Amino acid sequence: MQSLHREICNIIEDHDHLSFTLVAEFIGCTKQEISDFKEGHKGLSFRKLLRLSYLLFPTKQKEVMRGWCMRLISTEAIKQSFEYASITRDKELLANLIETYKDEKNLAKYVSVYSILYKFYINVIGAKDIISELKKVGPLKGEIYILSEIMKCYNFYYLGEHDQMLWTAQKAETLISELGERRLFIKECYLHRIAEVLGNVSLFYNDKETTRFYSFVIINADLCAKTISDAYYLVGMTYLVEDKLKCIEYLRKRYDICKGTGETDLIENARRDLDFAKLYLDIKLPEDSDPILIKLQDNKGSEFELRLIKEAVFQQGDDDFLTLLSAMAHEPIAKLHECLKRFLDETNFFFGGLAAAEIKKRGDNHMLTEFAINYKKKTRGDVEYEKDYIKCFNRHGCIYRDITA
Repeated sequence: MQSLHREICNIIEDHDHLSFTLVAEFIGCTKQEISDFKEGHKGLSFRKLLRLSYLLFPTKQKEVMRGWCMRLISTEAIKQSFEYASITRDKELLANLIETYKDEKNLAKYVSVYSILYKFYINVIGAKDIISELKKVGPLKGEIYILSEIMKCYNFYYLGEHDQMLWTAQKAETLISELGERRLFIKECYLHRIAEVLGNVSLFYNDKETTRFYSFVIINADLCAKTISDAYYLVGMTYLVEDKLKCIEYLRKRYDICKGTGETDLIENARRDLDFAKLYLDIKLPEDSDPILIKLQDNKGSEFELRLIKEAVFQQGDDDFLTLLSAMAHEPIAKLHECLKRFLDETNFFFGGLAAAEIKKRGDNHMLTEFAINYKKKTRGDVEYEKDYIKCFNRHGCIYRDITA
């Protein structure tokens, strides 16, 4: 089999509309770097190889990159291929990498940590297990240590330990910002992971502006359907009170993206959240909605509604939305005050703000009610993000037709 380097050079040379100069411009190489690559003196970095896959194979980039990752030689490139497979949720590639390098001593820590993520992705372990699994790996250092800190945030989110989650994420964010230019690919990927974490914690603390910032960082990166759909959910929720049309638009966009994945859990969760938002906003549910939710909407304001909410909670789990809807179903405002107290006790300032907004609608204009509606905890760290900072996955500019099409 010819080397990957020679194969790529042949593809470029055989293409009528490509030149090494144009390739260098697209992937961010200097003239000297592309000349060294062409002559076989030096290979391309993983990040530039990834950019090249988008340029040469825009319609089947994922399949091509999956093959290239299994042919990499340098330890650094192999490590980065683990992160590529993980952050794009390419479970097949990640499994192959783990199996291929499971006996390599210099990659042992990487195999162990990414094996935890793989088991998490395929639901062999849950978020609650991540920290205990990481303890089994032993001491970590460098970039893999930063990744382990980010992973701990998934565990903290499951446990509802949002303060710990925020502190850990901001610490990791600072460590990421200190990575050098040689680690640019890892830096971009880790910042994407941090944006996922901080987007969720920002919504919990009612920091809507920061929630939107991190969410659009993820959406603009256009990296993975799962992370993009999650980001649309976060943005949609920030508009629940401000602009119901925007809210539904973003939640419907999330639902459409999830349908494209074919993953049942993602699709059902997206639809449920969209319908809950419609219930809250008093927007008519479509006929194919959950029958319990349709009954709930049709019996609004009745004792039957309370029984239906309890039934929905039993089926779907204790949900903040259902807790709020239950309080709204009671005529006495006292139930909403109890609901507000519960959310504030849990430092759930976003749903606390929703409860306070309902209290205000019922005529309570006390200054503390207004305070609760807008109260938030600052979640934006001190690390500055460049505009469109995660560029390695950017498909824009791939103007050349797939050469194998």
